[in-house]
Amino acid sequence: MSRIRRLLLGSLISLMLLFGGILIWSMVFFDPNDYREGIAERIEEETGLTFTLEGPLRLDFRFHPGVGLFADLALEDAYLRKIVGLPGSQNARIRELTLSLPVVQLFRFVRGERFEGSGRFSVTDLDLVPILAGFDFDGQPADRLDFRAMTVQGRFQSGLMFFSITDLAVAGSSTEVSGDLRFADKDQDTEIEFALLSPSLNLDEMVSEQSRGPLDAFEWLSLSPLIATGLRARGVLQIGTFQSGGVLVRNLKIPINSEGGAVVASPVTADLYGGTMRIDTVTQVVGRELNFMTRQTFSQVDMGQIIWDMGLTRMLRGKANLEAIVAFSGAEYLERVRSARGVVTLEAETGQIKGVDLASALGQLTGNGSLRGGNWLGENAYTALENVTATLTLENSKLANQDLAFRAGGFEVAGEGNLGLESEQLDYRVSLALDRPELFSQLPSPFNSAGLALPLRVTGRWDNPEIMIDMPVLIQMQLQRAMGIESNLAPPSPDTHAEALAEALETELSGRLNQLSAVEVAQ
Repeated sequence: MSRIRRLLLGSLISLMLLFGGILIWSMVFFDPNDYREGIAERIEEETGLTFTLEGPLRLDFRFHPGVGLFADLALEDAYLRKIVGLPGSQNARIRELTLSLPVVQLFRFVRGERFEGSGRFSVTDLDLVPILAGFDFDGQPADRLDFRAMTVQGRFQSGLMFFSITDLAVAGSSTEVSGDLRFADKDQDTEIEFALLSPSLNLDEMVSEQSRGPLDAFEWLSLSPLIATGLRARGVLQIGTFQSGGVLVRNLKIPINSEGGAVVASPVTADLYGGTMRIDTVTQVVGRELNFMTRQTFSQVDMGQIIWDMGLTRMLRGKANLEAIVAFSGAEYLERVRSARGVVTLEAETGQIKGVDLASALGQLTGNGSLRGGNWLGENAYTALENVTATLTLENSKLANQDLAFRAGGFEVAGEGNLGLESEQLDYRVSLALDRPELFSQLPSPFNSAGLALPLRVTGRWDNPEIMIDMPVLIQMQLQRAMGIESNLAPPSPDTHAEALAEALETELSGRLNQLSAVEVAQ
């Protein structure tokens, strides 16, 4: 037994002497600059990244009393040339990379295993365009300077079960992102936690004008959380000012929680044109099948200014409350359109149609029989709007409404109709109650009949509809009037079908939100 103890003790002493000898040799004689090619080859084997090491490499040792011996590694001016699996070449310059770790962890690092250590990094001239193209990124950053010469810097810490980045700063010519990231092993999966902040993000500067659309901002706000699909991630992205499709959003906060193909973004909040916005979105992706549900609430928002900034029209003015809840599923666009269900409600106490005088427009309408697009009469001309309410339902590829009601320039207005989402054809009927003699007395007979409700019809493509008097309905109303039947404009009945559909969708959305609640991250 004593011989075994002496043998073990001798072996331990020999190993310590060998380790000490290697350490002394490393400190005195080893120069990593003599092994550039081998180091670059090992990096490529372990990471799939091809580098050219042009700057100096350093390996130093230092002793911390009470802590132990540490190895400090550093490199400068390493150039990325290629990422395995991506076509073409990739470009980035690692201006500086440092790593400090206990000497006992150095062997794990050399073997490509997880290790405990910390350091900092600085990357310049990062060209994201070929990298995004290699990953089939579907966006439109093509050849923008922001993506051609980016800088990335920060500090990192590595552990046996996690890897974190703090003080992260990513910058392009007009875009900056800062914050923290953490990757941790959890239940045989990698969980990502993040807290990111950008003072300003203007997608209109990154997307070509031909690729922009008026609804880009709301599509991005609703669909951007899908980028977390397939990840186990939680955190928050905050943007000071966000612009897309001409629409400007302030103080945007997007919390995201994703797991198992499901993504929850709730509540997404922001300041929007003098009012507030809240969006709650839940998605589930299985293969190509997307199951999507969102509730969007806009309170006291200047809808006229939004529509103007979207490039649609500058004729509307006024604040409104709008709430929409929509759900759809499917693998293809048409399948998703045909499966879509939803309810939209609109309320506005006051507003204006600028540049239009309703009485003059009616005179033109009765004289010509139709009106397309209206005539701009200048900033001083307008038609006042009051008590606007409407409920729209989305079903069977149609957006339908049957309870539009408001007062416009002294006329009581009611409307109903639908828009075919596949055909893009609008078919809508509007009735105006002509109950003010000073407004309708100038109209030719029979349109100046006291108490008569004037029926109008709006048809054609949604972006260029034609407005005309609905003559069949008008003749029917005149016959009824001749028979002593009054054609008074009755207030629309509540849309009970829309109420039931909204309640069902609300229950479904609440259930999904409870299954995977979004995390609240401290600002």
